[in-house]
Amino acid sequence: MSVRLLALSFFLVLLSACATPNKQPLVDASTTIFKGQTIVPTLRKSQDFTAATAGRAGFGLLGAATMIAEGNKIIESNKVADPASSIAQRLSSALAAKHSATVATSKVFVATADVAQIAREAKQAARFAIDVRTVTWGFMYSPTNRSRYRVFYAAKASLLATETGSILAEGFCKQMPESDAGAATYDELLASEAALLKRRLEEAADECLKTLRSEMLSL
Repeated sequence: MSVRLLALSFFLVLLSACATPNKQPLVDASTTIFKGQTIVPTLRKSQDFTAATAGRAGFGLLGAATMIAEGNKIIESNKVADPASSIAQRLSSALAAKHSATVATSKVFVATADVAQIAREAKQAARFAIDVRTVTWGFMYSPTNRSRYRVFYAAKASLLATETGSILAEGFCKQMPESDAGAATYDELLASEAALLKRRLEEAADECLKTLRSEMLSL
């Protein structure tokens, strides 16, 4: 299989993992319930980061495991933050500002995708919780120029009523570049403690935030 086909196949795997997300916008009639209440953002452990280099792509599952191991090492050694926590905080602040609510002074750590459990863990902190979970993130060599890398990010978000465990809104966002615009070399991405990688992830998080504010919270 050619390098280009391997790259395209890898992208298809990433897309399939995000293909059927639940989307449920906040209903306007329910927004009065936030007035005077507290919203708590969740905090999660950083998800596995994929450093997909052309040299690893042809080794199947072993290559994929190596990409994740190398990616996690990059994240740890360069102190690269998973964007999910920042997005959850900013979504909570935006919702609170719009509907006369307040944001809890500390976040609630969660390590599950179970909505009922998240609600139980957040109940003492606030009446409402915004949970954001990174689905996939990393960088991938370009299908047309394997010396250049594109940074990708995707996340799922939920707005929960902690007393009932009900989902008031859900959203999904993904940033997966389709061209080489802004693509950098491996060394460029990781230079100066991965400064460029951090900036690309911040840009992806900003776009993700815009999507979730609009499509999930109707802001």
